[in-house]
Amino acid sequence: MNPRSIWSGVACLGVGFIGVAGGCGSDQVQQGYYGADGGPSSSSSSSSSSSSSSSGGGTTSSSSSGADDASFGEGGTPTSPTCNMNGRWLVALRVLADAIGQTQASHNWFYYEMSQSADQVTVTKGLHCGYEVVGISALGASVDSHTSWPAFLTHDSDTGRKGTMEVTSSGCQLSIEKRYTVRGATVPYYSQASLPTMPTASQEASTDGGGTPGWEDWDMDGNPGITLTVSEGGSPLGQLYCAQRDWNQYDGAVPGSATSFKVPVTWAPDQDALGYNMSMSSLVTQASVPDSDPAQHYVWFARLGPTQATGTDTQICTAIRSLAPTLTPGALDGETVIAHN
Repeated sequence: MNPRSIWSGVACLGVGFIGVAGGCGSDQVQQGYYGADGGPSSSSSSSSSSSSSSSGGGTTSSSSSGADDASFGEGGTPTSPTCNMNGRWLVALRVLADAIGQTQASHNWFYYEMSQSADQVTVTKGLHCGYEVVGISALGASVDSHTSWPAFLTHDSDTGRKGTMEVTSSGCQLSIEKRYTVRGATVPYYSQASLPTMPTASQEASTDGGGTPGWEDWDMDGNPGITLTVSEGGSPLGQLYCAQRDWNQYDGAVPGSATSFKVPVTWAPDQDALGYNMSMSSLVTQASVPDSDPAQHYVWFARLGPTQATGTDTQICTAIRSLAPTLTPGALDGETVIAHN
């Protein structure tokens, strides 16, 4: 492929975040394969982890949602039965980002099978079931990534992620290590500890076995990276083609014996726009940043019962997205869901 050049002012923002200001900006793209008249309009990652401490804010809650299934799989023996992560969990991540004065929320869904021995926790199976971005402020864009979800299942995994669940004087403390996720690019290269710069539109990964890293067409739609469908106020703007890298980390207090709880998250994005198919007169993008209020970034865990979210990986993730509004309503914070199952 020989993508046409795009102006460097266009950026693909963290976890799909995009800043929109109606009628602003003059970024242009040459007509061609990745320009306004090129490529299909359909829209559509393995991960690397490293141990690190977190200082996230926010609050922790518990509820009785979900059924206890602590005997699932090959779980070990926790230090205390009241601080037990053995079993299967629905994990719903919600973070808030700011860009060009606009605010957007990202909803991310995961399926975890976890094993705990003493206070050491390991994700023995971790599926990334998709994400969406919804505009919070008046001109914040919404991002639909649902046709990329099969690619996330193929390329992205939280399997092997580690952490601790420790007994404290007031209950428990859950800490899940910092983990990088790469989407739409060569995962082994861009998830290295040195964090190489994400690829530009001219840096396509080799497909001849040569091993040259770069962007990859994960959703096989003829466009680079992953394809995101962007809208503002319910009106479609078009598609954005991205390579993404972001990280997150969980650390917070958990009530003893909780089957549903919330812990704070720290996170950051690092990604590039590779092209687009939309009217840039209504799109302005810049590097997004996590909202300054730490209480706006959190993850909910809900223990799954033995009959919930079973079957193939695709069936599991379909169930996870369907169950999330019921088992982890706090992860939506009252925000409109645009997800497709």
